[in-house]
Amino acid sequence: MLKAGAIWRARWLLPALFALGACAELPRIAGSPLPPAKDEPAPVYRDLADIPEPPPITPQAQNESTIQTLTEDRAKAAQAAQDLRRQPFDQPDTSKSPGF
Repeated sequence: MLKAGAIWRARWLLPALFALGACAELPRIAGSPLPPAKDEPAPVYRDLADIPEPPPITPQAQNESTIQTLTEDRAKAAQAAQDLRRQPFDQPDTSKSPGF
């Protein structure tokens, strides 16, 4: 007769047998057969010799010029916004209906 300790140590046996039994039917999933394998062509990799050269690096002087121009444009836009805020706002005449 088996000892109680031997049965307790063999507690993994039932799940292992169940898993092996489930793996016996790998070509079928939920009772349906797997689709046949397709003959797919091998992937085509790009030839590294066809990659174009990187664009030239912009000279530092040109970058500084662009930064200066953008800074001036930003200052002009800020000044224009400040001028618009300072202008008085004329309240519309409430007796007139909008001309829609």
